Amino acid sequence: MLKTSKSKNDPTARGPAQQAKVFEGKKIKPVLYVGTAIGHGRYIAAQDESGKLILDRAGKPIPYRLI
Repeated sequence: MLKTSKSKNDPTARGPAQQAKVFEGKKIKPVLYVGTAIGHGRYIAAQDESGKLILDRAGKPIPYRLI
């Protein structure tokens, strides 16, 4: 008799959902930032629920992975 493993699409085999990240009390989401024209490059940045990018003190968007 063959042993079958669980399907990767089985909802019971999945782990818990990742918690939403929060920055200064606001929920944020990842967005693609393309700043190649001004020398910032391309990366995943953080955006709040109202659609504004989360900026550092220099005015550059904060990478999502750093939050």
